[in-house]
Amino acid sequence: MIQNQDLTGLFFLIILLIFYILQKFQRVKLVYLFRSVGYHFRNIILPYNSDDLGISSSGTSLINYFHYFYIFFFLLIYLVIISYFNIWGSGDTINLNYFNNETTLGLLSFNSIILIALFIRFLIIRYILEMFVDYRLKFIFYKNFIINIIIGLLMFFNLIIYRLNSFYNIDYLKYSFLVFILLHFIFQTKNYLSYFTKLDLKEVMYFILYLCAFKLAPWIWFYSFTSSN
Repeated sequence: MIQNQDLTGLFFLIILLIFYILQKFQRVKLVYLFRSVGYHFRNIILPYNSDDLGISSSGTSLINYFHYFYIFFFLLIYLVIISYFNIWGSGDTINLNYFNNETTLGLLSFNSIILIALFIRFLIIRYILEMFVDYRLKFIFYKNFIINIIIGLLMFFNLIIYRLNSFYNIDYLKYSFLVFILLHFIFQTKNYLSYFTKLDLKEVMYFILYLCAFKLAPWIWFYSFTSSN
């Protein structure tokens, strides 16, 4: 059996080391990320200005989501979410006897399907819709990803606090998860509204397509897939 403190401390140190490396080699991106954190929480009850924390139209075309900076945070967000669901399903310990060949293969298959689906979704948005949308709409997508990183980091540090303090029970994790989901909804909704009034009819239609096809549909598919299994 692997207890809370067995892996949590080591994992936290590895993440801190990665942040130190990013601070050395990707300082500009990291500063922008932390500025975004402060901006979102300072304006949590105020409307956003679409020009705040903005980048130029040429800058949006230079954003490389395949950069290791963004790949790291994407994987961190995914692992954190999986960890939350794993704790709810299996409790606070990891039983190595549970991971036989069949179970391990099932977990790898499940995670592979989810990651492939997310990657295909990204490619569609990146290489197909990008040919038709204005840079302002591209910037909405980029800021949404930054919001995902912010919420993912908060969830990660919350998970560390939970794992290192035995007096927190599973209800704390559930309620805090709901708080982060609410914050995510607030930040993304305000981000949408800050640009929505400035978009023309064509961009509004692309925006609605994005919400329906690439925001709602994957979660509906995920729910139907998990419920059927």
